[in-house]
Amino acid sequence: MEQKNWQSVAGQYLTDWQQRLLDKWVGDAFGYYAAQLGHTSRLSGLQNNRCSHRLMLEVGQTQPNHHLTDEVESLLVDDFTELPFETDSMDLLILPHTLDDHKDPHAVLREAYRVLRPEGKMIILGNNPFSLWGARAMVGRWLGKPWWAYQAQALHLHRLKDWLELLNCDITQGKFGCYAPYVKNAEWLARWLWLEAAGDRWWGVAGATYALTAVKRVYSPTLVGRINDKSRTKRWAAQPAINSVNQHKETDLI
Repeated sequence: MEQKNWQSVAGQYLTDWQQRLLDKWVGDAFGYYAAQLGHTSRLSGLQNNRCSHRLMLEVGQTQPNHHLTDEVESLLVDDFTELPFETDSMDLLILPHTLDDHKDPHAVLREAYRVLRPEGKMIILGNNPFSLWGARAMVGRWLGKPWWAYQAQALHLHRLKDWLELLNCDITQGKFGCYAPYVKNAEWLARWLWLEAAGDRWWGVAGATYALTAVKRVYSPTLVGRINDKSRTKRWAAQPAINSVNQHKETDLI
């Protein structure tokens, strides 16, 4: 049912924007290992990437089947909080709505940080609650009718930035997209597409979806100079002050 909704006019509108962005952003990501966590049936974030080993991961029994080739392998995992990768081993990770869909997004982000190598890239896509789509989802929650596009409450971008900052990740680029409201037919969507240019210029933070790239930083202390162990271990001894006083008196008398 969820896949059918993503294939609707509104779902395809969002998918097309995200696919174009991923094709552009992953082109300059190099290395040996890259992986996409979830939403592999509608997005192929690694098709334009040049990493040697590329993996499409899904949870449970959902077999990845979107544009799989001999160069892009599929892998099933029990949960995205326990990835079958070594620490500091991945060069690129793509998380398309992975944090929005999981019940513990912070744990997923920490696990992604663990497997990402220093200076590795992490591309995160998510829903923006401060948008026309976000308002539509909020009304649905009030009425007790969950919306397929927002299965859970969307993760606030400010909270995500705080988490990334605590993990010593630098955000190198970001973008909002899909400013048109949710519609059910292509005719109405075409009438609202003028909001793409206007929204990007006048209310850039109100797009239905966002994307950002975070780079893992690992800082190490730098020693300046050589530590003199002898001077550190030398015992301090008090000097009598009377000698210096007498010396000053003798000097004054000369």
